[in-house]
Parts: sequence; structure tokens; C-alpha cells
Amino acid sequence: MIRTPLLLTLVSGAYIGGLVLAADVSTLSSSLKVISANVFPGLRDIAADVWRNPEIGLDENHAHDLVVDYFTKMRSGEWEVTPHAFGMSTAWKLEFEFRTPAIPPSEKLPAIGFMAEYDALVGIGHACGHNQILLNALAAASMAREALIKLEIPARVVVIGTPDEENGAGKCQLQKASAFEDADIWFMAHPTNANAVQPMNSRINAFSDFRATTHRGAVRKAYEALVAVRDLAAGGLPGTSSSVVPVEEVGMFECNVVQGEISLGINGSSVEAVRQTVSSILDSTYPEVSFTAEYDTDGGVNLTAIGPGGHASESTKGPLVLTIETFRALSSEDGISFYLPGNTTLGALGIIFDIRSRYTHDITSVLDAVQAAIGDKAEAIDTDTVYPALEVTPFIPAIFTDLMTSPDFGSQTDWPILTFAPASSDAGYTRTEVVARGLAHLAVQLLNDPVMMANATAIILAK
Repeated sequence: MIRTPLLLTLVSGAYIGGLVLAADVSTLSSSLKVISANVFPGLRDIAADVWRNPEIGLDENHAHDLVVDYFTKMRSGEWEVTPHAFGMSTAWKLEFEFRTPAIPPSEKLPAIGFMAEYDALVGIGHACGHNQILLNALAAASMAREALIKLEIPARVVVIGTPDEENGAGKCQLQKASAFEDADIWFMAHPTNANAVQPMNSRINAFSDFRATTHRGAVRKAYEALVAVRDLAAGGLPGTSSSVVPVEEVGMFECNVVQGEISLGINGSSVEAVRQTVSSILDSTYPEVSFTAEYDTDGGVNLTAIGPGGHASESTKGPLVLTIETFRALSSEDGISFYLPGNTTLGALGIIFDIRSRYTHDITSVLDAVQAAIGDKAEAIDTDTVYPALEVTPFIPAIFTDLMTSPDFGSQTDWPILTFAPASSDAGYTRTEVVARGLAHLAVQLLNDPVMMANATAIILAK
């Protein structure tokens, strides 16, 4: 899955004596295969090390040091390396430029940027494959660098390590620090379970605090809000391809990761009645979800739902949804109350609503609808930074998908250009090498051809 974000300022082509010089790139595909065999293995080792040592956002010190040490020691002199870049302790920047003697230092060179992510998720490590995003950026940029030198194409390549993608909108902080002004086009590839070139949805998290004079009162308020938001989503949210997915603030949680295990305590019902109720709800629309229901020391029935966890996805009915629907089925019965097993003293429960929409301008209306559905059940609702939607204009995807059909890239014909953004992850070093090589090829083409670069960045001129 390729995401092409943040088109910022127009970069001029390379001119010498008023003429645009273009190199012969007819052998580029075969050259990149040779280059990859040299540069990819060492970078793959970095990605594997990052996988073994997952670090959450803003704590990616090991990953930061791995990259900085590799390019200052193992690849000394090849890149200008900036550790702790842009005021962020775990950000870094790599810069390279190739300039022939005929080009004066004042001449602005065409530039391409690559973005690398490397933060992990609480509890599930690099299940989202950010170590592969890091590998893709480093490999594609390194391959492009070698090809530019070999073909004597004057150009710049920039790589930025972007920390804290999952929780703190690290790229937004970098953008405020003018990190992306070096280039118009920035490439990033995300591992996924199917090939695609796709946009990226806008996102915001609503942190909702439910309180009451008793623990059971707070849990009831929270679950009533969960039912209301599920009904809202079922009836249709504002905007295009909008979704809202809840995450319960219990145990180890992440704002955009659906938990694989959720417990809900039920007072005033028998084990048999709870089991019968849950069994009537649990069907094939809950993939790989199971449950247990047993009496516990809190004086009720502990319903524990277990199933797949991972990135928030409205289309996946997981353990939390099963407990919400169980609450819906039982909450109207006399004498029924609900609690969190093992945690019955706290009169508060937090729920994060992960809200997404296809376009940034719709995200506020979706948030407003969710807040209206929650109503006065929540003591307070706070939000984080809006993640802007990222658009992929047709020009570059068409070139890339055509490139993937060539024999040097495996004659792949399964690269659709999508107008929606499915959320899924998978990781494979072989696939990452092919995509990185393809992005390196595309980068060199753009840097070599001012007309192609102008077409690719035409959206900037249209603003």
C-alpha cells in the first residue's frame, strides 16, 4: 500500500546552460536489482532488530540510534545525517545530493523525499509493520542514491524518520517544524495484506470520560454511550466512508487498537442466563471470537470475550462489540447491573472513540454526531490532533502500477488504484524489497525528467 502525502512547495528541474539534461534510464530496472542486492540486506537487519525491540511513540530511542549509527559508521560519508532532528529526540534526517561540476552550488536541484515510521503499539509490538515502513524508506532512498550516481543525474534525496505515528501525530509536529519543505513529493509504503495504491483517511480520537457516584453507575453510562454510538454508525455517519470504533481504557490499551480481550461483569443474572444470551448473539459476523462466563469473587458473572485484536476497524466485530451487545440485551431487565471484574472501586470509565472519514473537511461533522449520540452521559470529551486525509492523485499511481507489471518487478497485475482506505497490515521482507525498488525507480524517473516532475506536482500549481 503506497501513501503519497504532503505535497508542499514546487521544486525546479535541474538546468544547465538553460537546457534540461535527461539521462538514459533504459537500464534502470536491471541496475536497481544489482544495487538492491548490495544495499538491502544490511537495511533488512535494521528492520529485524527494530521488530525484536518494539518501542512506543517518542520512546523509539533504539530504532533512532540503529539508523543513525548505521549511516554514520557503516555508510560513512554517503549521507548527511542529522540525529534528534526538528526538535524531536527520536526523529532523524538523511540528506544526499549529486551535483556535477557544471552545476553551481546555488542551483536548486530536484528533490524527492521518503518518510520512515518505526514506532510500535502497546501490547502487540510491530503488528502494524512500521519496521517495514522504515525498511522501505531506507531501501528505496539508498537504491535511488546509487542509481543517481551511476546515471549522473543531478538531484537530492531526503529521508525523514517520523516518530510517534500511532498516538501523537508525529508528522504534524514535523510539518510545523517545516520538515517537509525539502521536496514536493514524499513516498511511504505501508505493509498490507493486499497490493493497493490508496489514500489515507482523516482521523481524530475522542477521549470520553464517564463518571458516577458508584462504579456500576459509571459502567452503565459508558455502555449506554457505546450502544448509542453503535446505533449511530449503523444508521449512517456523516461524510464519506466514515467510521467510529471504541476502545475501552482498561489494562494495556492503545487509542487505535481494538483489544483482543474484554471482560464485563454482570450482577443479577445467572451463569446459565448469561451464557444463553451471549450464545444467541455470537454468530458468524464475529470472526474467531469466543467467550467464557463464570461466577467471580465480585458476586456476579464474569463474561470474558476473546478474539482478534489490532488496528481499529468498524467492519470487525470483536470482543468489545460482543460485550456491548450483551449489555444491550440484558440492561433493561430489573435488578441487572454491570461492573468491570477486579476493578469495582473506581467510579469512572474511559472510552476512546476512534473516528475516521475519507476527507478532512468531514471529520468535524462526524465528531459532532458522535458527541451528540453520547450526549450528557460523558462527564467530558477531549480530542487529539486531527490527522489530515492524504490524497493520491492519479499520475504517480498509474506510473507505479504500470512499472509493477514489468518482468523485473514480478509481472504483477494485482495493483488496484483505490479511492478508499482499508485498514489492514501484513509484513514480508520480500514484498518490501520489490516495492522499495519500484519506488526507487519512480523517484529516479521523476528526478531525471522535469516534465514528469511537473505533471506529478501539478496539483500544487492548481492551488
